[in-house]
Amino acid sequence: MKRISFILAALLATWASPARAQQGTLLYWWTQAGAQGEWLLRTVYSGGASCPAPAAVRAMPSDSFPVLVCQQRLGATPVQLPGMPRPAAAPPTRVQRVVAIGDTGCRASEQDCTDPAAWPFAAVAYHAGQAKGDLTLHVGDYIYRETLRDCGGKTPCGDNWAAWNADWFAPVGELLAAAPWVFARGNHEDCTRGGRGWFLFFDPRDVPAGGCAGTTDPYAVPVEGVGTLLIMDTACAPSYSTGCWPLNGQNDPSKAIPAYAGQYRRLSGLITQGQPAWLVTHVPTWARDYPNQADSAGSYILQAALRQALPGGELPAGVGLSLVGHVHAWEALDFAAPRTPILVLGDGGTSESEGLPATLGSPAGGVAVEGYWPGLAYGYTVLQAAANGWTVTLVPLAGTGTGARCTLSNGQLAC
Repeated sequence: MKRISFILAALLATWASPARAQQGTLLYWWTQAGAQGEWLLRTVYSGGASCPAPAAVRAMPSDSFPVLVCQQRLGATPVQLPGMPRPAAAPPTRVQRVVAIGDTGCRASEQDCTDPAAWPFAAVAYHAGQAKGDLTLHVGDYIYRETLRDCGGKTPCGDNWAAWNADWFAPVGELLAAAPWVFARGNHEDCTRGGRGWFLFFDPRDVPAGGCAGTTDPYAVPVEGVGTLLIMDTACAPSYSTGCWPLNGQNDPSKAIPAYAGQYRRLSGLITQGQPAWLVTHVPTWARDYPNQADSAGSYILQAALRQALPGGELPAGVGLSLVGHVHAWEALDFAAPRTPILVLGDGGTSESEGLPATLGSPAGGVAVEGYWPGLAYGYTVLQAAANGWTVTLVPLAGTGTGARCTLSNGQLAC
């Protein structure tokens, strides 16, 4: 009887060990919003060929990305896969505290990526992870070491695992699993830059057959306590972008403007009447950039598209706040009605903009700017539910600048 038991145990070990070996070692895990209102658990393994049930393979290892990416849909019950220190779950039934960051990658041509003082994303992420948010937002630009120009001749470089691990996964640390995420795609994640990594790890839809898609449709994320988060892909919106519609080294406006007009119309159709909404995207329609444009951040394409798509050239009335990045600074802008106030959250670690003005006196697209509050501190932003709206707090990294505290109420932002 003992011999039979020994043989059975040996057979079970033989059958089980290949499966364990095929799964590889769990490297990273996080929860993120899907495109259909669902919440997803994604996991990344060092190699391997199978995912632990009930997760399914999202992407097999390749030469550029020698990692296994798995995914499963989350239900009401938290999930804890082998190797995870704690269960993963969807956001709480009512979100009251949102942590937001953006523009976090290291521009190696301008920053020493080995110096935490020169590239402070790891420190920003660590402190943001201590902020105990119910939800975390990233407004785009995760990787800057994706082209030879931005790598400054240094390695790692390219749209590959080594560069993505160096620019995002390693420095983000415990923030990655601290709370569920909503990710927006930045222009550094277009198909000429870091687009393949974006679709492998963060896009809510299936990985495209060719590994990357120029543009994707907007989608809605219902979040109890906030309303509806409207996620829009503006990766190809900058006037200098060649990621989708290249023309003589610039973005072809004859194609880009109608394309984004269509995106705005789709976005408008995602709003539920009477339900508050926030727009989460990368490129701001209105902001102050370091070339000192009065009303743009190289985004006249979005302005033209919005004028073509919607009455008055303004976001739908239900959108009470726009959260963006792209400008490497922190800005809060409040406008005369009916324009939506804007938070620019490009202060997560990428080399900062310079020459931002202290005030913005001229109108933006014919609409008065009633409040403008800029900052160049590295840090993260906390949006906390309050009795009459939200408090908005820029939490600076010590020694990098001053913070800010604002209120968002009845469609107005004041700091």
